[in-house]
Amino acid sequence: MSVKIKLVRVDNRLLHATVALNWNSFINANFIVVVDPTHINDPFLAKVLQLSFPKKKGVGIFSVDQLIEFLQKDREEKCNLMIIFKDLEVLKEAIDKGFETAEVQLPYPASRVMIKQLDAYYSAEEIKAIRYVQNKGTKFFLQTAPYDSKDYSIFKQTKKDG
Repeated sequence: MSVKIKLVRVDNRLLHATVALNWNSFINANFIVVVDPTHINDPFLAKVLQLSFPKKKGVGIFSVDQLIEFLQKDREEKCNLMIIFKDLEVLKEAIDKGFETAEVQLPYPASRVMIKQLDAYYSAEEIKAIRYVQNKGTKFFLQTAPYDSKDYSIFKQTKKDG
């Protein structure tokens, strides 16, 4: 059997109630990978994350290399996977090491009505990482809840982006 990636998300809050309850019910993941190299050896955080997810399902905190290895591993059971990256730099590192995904979800940084341009919400370094990943063929979108529409509009590249 294989791994089916159901959702790729970048969220510095990692696994929180909205993701664990709303998103997982919608995508039916049986394993969540939190890619956060700074916490891979943190048993307390691992326990807290597991508490936010049903016992019959798993949660792992991985480095980028561990994620790549996990995705390449042969397995007997089907694995529906949600991947949550700590930040855009960790996602960029994963892309550089061969991770591929068509889309990446980001949480809305503020009220949807106020969304105008990337630099109002993201640093220059974050925008650089977004554009880098986009140039590798991955789309970004904002979405709060599973039944909300995906919003790609703020991520459209302009002439000033190069």
